Amino acid sequence: MDEQAEQLRQWLATVQQQPRTSLAWRRAMHHLLLTIQQLPGLARSSHPDYGEVLDDVLLRLADEIGEFVPQGDSLTQSLTHWLNLKLRLKYAVRDLHQPPRSRRRAQQRTAQREFAEQARQPPLSLDAPLTDDSSESFADRLLADLPRNFWELQAQIAQAQQQQATEQVGQAVQRYIETDPDGRLRASHPQAHPDCHSQMLSQRLLLKQPPDKLVMIARDCNINYHTLNWHWKHKGLPLLRAIAAELGQAQQP
Repeated sequence: MDEQAEQLRQWLATVQQQPRTSLAWRRAMHHLLLTIQQLPGLARSSHPDYGEVLDDVLLRLADEIGEFVPQGDSLTQSLTHWLNLKLRLKYAVRDLHQPPRSRRRAQQRTAQREFAEQARQPPLSLDAPLTDDSSESFADRLLADLPRNFWELQAQIAQAQQQQATEQVGQAVQRYIETDPDGRLRASHPQAHPDCHSQMLSQRLLLKQPPDKLVMIARDCNINYHTLNWHWKHKGLPLLRAIAAELGQAQQP
């Protein structure tokens, strides 16, 4: 199995095994959606409505990917076949090129067939769990903030990734304040007051809950309040912002 197929296998395993609310699921789905659009053999068309058809299939993919089971030796061919036939992308593309009247008849037949299939299903309880091992009901699913199209799904994934990245930088800054590994925070202090350094100020003003007031710290350190306030605003905080920027760049892939 080549590298691309191995990555595809890992993304598929993640979206099939991880909960949809997890960051791992969203990241894997993001890569999966981008990869699927490049699959050789995927049904395509130059029709102006093709984007809407593909959008619909990709959005349904998030709900139905759990049913995908690879067949044969080629994972990419198996997934392409599943998208074209099981999710009916091939037929939707073919319908795009039918005359409008024939297309309407095909849509009516599809709607009638789906209605007949639904009529044979037992009544759906809004409060009943969707699965035996889940407490989520159909009403919960209806009220959930689900994306309405592929682009909204992409935006949700990007937002989740940005939020996760911000949280990771915040955690890294917190660890830096607690340890000050290179002594930069302890070296930043008002003259003649080495004990009133930026590490101590960051701990008491940012990490402590509830935070101390600057006037209390000035009294504890026996330093003029205005001197301490100037140092914190013009030296301590800018230093922390620079450190946060460095930590953020270090975490970028």
